[in-house]
Amino acid sequence: MSVAEETTTTANAPFDNPDGDIILHSTPDHVDFYFFKVILSLMSPVFKDMFTLPQNGLHSDVLSVPVIPVTESSVTLEALLLLCYPATTPTFHSLDNAKAVIEAAKKYDMQAVLDRAADLAMSQFLLTHFLELYALSCRFGWQHHAQTAALRALEIKNLGRPSTEFESMRDITALDYHRLLIYHHACSVAAQAVGNSLSWLEPSILSEDMPMWSHNCPCKIYAGPRMLQVADFPNMRITQWFNEYLVSSGKKLYERPCESTVRELTAYNRAISKAAECSVCRSTVVESMYKFRALYIAQVQMVVTNVKMVPS
Repeated sequence: MSVAEETTTTANAPFDNPDGDIILHSTPDHVDFYFFKVILSLMSPVFKDMFTLPQNGLHSDVLSVPVIPVTESSVTLEALLLLCYPATTPTFHSLDNAKAVIEAAKKYDMQAVLDRAADLAMSQFLLTHFLELYALSCRFGWQHHAQTAALRALEIKNLGRPSTEFESMRDITALDYHRLLIYHHACSVAAQAVGNSLSWLEPSILSEDMPMWSHNCPCKIYAGPRMLQVADFPNMRITQWFNEYLVSSGKKLYERPCESTVRELTAYNRAISKAAECSVCRSTVVESMYKFRALYIAQVQMVVTNVKMVPS
């Protein structure tokens, strides 16, 4: 079928309103979108300037409504125009769909639409496409979104090794990727340091019966020379099983500095199992380790959140 014979269809509501005074025609799909010049003029300087030009030859044969052919697909155009309405929020079908809408918003200089599309893409795809969103944010200068995406990227173990590759690497500069690696390393150092000193604990915890640093625990006889600051007590001997837990979790946090690393059960369960071999520790270790891990997670979250990316 030739182009001239292609059947044109009308878009779904709200873009089928016959009162519209402009039609945007999606040339790839041959779909007409009825819209209003005043809204397009407010949202896009490009369309505003276009409407001041002579529009001869752009009228439809039937309704004498100006028709502007655009190269965006109907899926992209629908989301783009829905974002022009403050009360409507579309759902992107995929990250590629979101990227296409963002590119169209940039093309037509729709700043408000661009901002909304960026926020929507972050809310929909951050959990699964954080590296791609980091690249997109760097490209468009969205520093706050880049920081958010980089924070999620801490889930990647040993980011920077040759195996760490993602689809949008072609869209990112070497400098922005380097910024991501610097951020990941800074978070690694900060997260690992949490277990090197427990000075961040509240002093009140010393009054609780916590077997990992209990004064009357026989485990400490075999604990070795490890002394650690706990709350405001500068030199407290800790048990061997707790020391091993801190060292093991610290190494893991250096590789993957995020909350989910501390939630992993291997080192946690191993510590509890070893503590259960002690006649004193076994009675309270489960409750004590559960409480400590919650505090540990909160502190890791705090120190990582305080790390900021190097400005571009």
